[in-house]
Amino acid sequence: MIAVMPHDPSRRLLLRGLVLAGATMALAGCDEAAGRLPPSPTAGVEPDDPQTWPPDTELLISARQRVHSFLLAAGAVAGATGRMRQLTRLWGTELSTLEQLITLGGVPLPELRRAPVTDAPADDEAASTSSSSSGSASGPGPDDSSSTSDEARKIKPLELGRALRRAVPDFVAEIASASPSNLALLTSLVAQQAASAELLGAPVDWSPLVAPEGAAAVPLLAAARPAIFGLEVVAARSRGEERAKYEQVLDGVRALTRHLTTLAGAAAPVAPLGYDLPGPLETAEQRLDLARALVADIAPAALGTVQRVRGQIDPLFGVVRVVTESVTWTRTLGATIAPFPGMTLPG
Repeated sequence: MIAVMPHDPSRRLLLRGLVLAGATMALAGCDEAAGRLPPSPTAGVEPDDPQTWPPDTELLISARQRVHSFLLAAGAVAGATGRMRQLTRLWGTELSTLEQLITLGGVPLPELRRAPVTDAPADDEAASTSSSSSGSASGPGPDDSSSTSDEARKIKPLELGRALRRAVPDFVAEIASASPSNLALLTSLVAQQAASAELLGAPVDWSPLVAPEGAAAVPLLAAARPAIFGLEVVAARSRGEERAKYEQVLDGVRALTRHLTTLAGAAAPVAPLGYDLPGPLETAEQRLDLARALVADIAPAALGTVQRVRGQIDPLFGVVRVVTESVTWTRTLGATIAPFPGMTLPG
């Protein structure tokens, strides 16, 4: 029997800032022991020469501009709803984190462009989002020359959601070549963008899942299978709306697990007959805590596969899909949508 315990933060991915801090301390300890000063993490960086910048700095700068445009667009939404306030706080955290990562590399922050909303047409019927999109989908903001009229007009949350959705394929293509140290972070960021679009009423029309394949799918199965078992248990012990909520999430996790089992092929281990669950599960709160913990393990498991699909747009789009769906499931279970889903913010 396999023990399935509530969510353990130590098993989740850390943002690069925390990793860098730990690596610097380790290096410092070794060098001091040898009587040498530790090397500067920004040695050789010339602020005006991108060729000397740390890997992915330009990708982080581009991501910062994207998140800034989200915040400007949020300010143009008519009426301050609870969802918009939630997204504004979330994007503010992401913006601050990206800025810390850039400046930790010794690179000054460039001036942000004012591009709050998009004038692109609605994409309800015309342009469903897919990983094979090759058009010039605009981000959630026009260039500076077209933004003068935006200051005076208000938009609906759905319009912002559609703009976020349109930008997802381009964002995935942009980050596909990121270095191993930043790919998970940027994948999480684009998944949060897709989840935000869904929160605003514009869910992404996902392409069929094509990755991870073979052995790479096994860690995801190891997270999804216990989630299915646990959700079945809490659903069986629930009634009414509580049970309907678990069954809704259960349908999604079952569908994902079927896809993953097919993709894993011969590498897929035989599913255990059951799992040990922490008890008791007598109250609604105890059942909800368990369900959230099990579903929350899916996003970090998905991000753990990104190195195997680096440079491959369609497979990376599949990872984004899994992380986004896990965010949707945890939100269905009443959890608040968080910045960088599947990762742990330092501090």
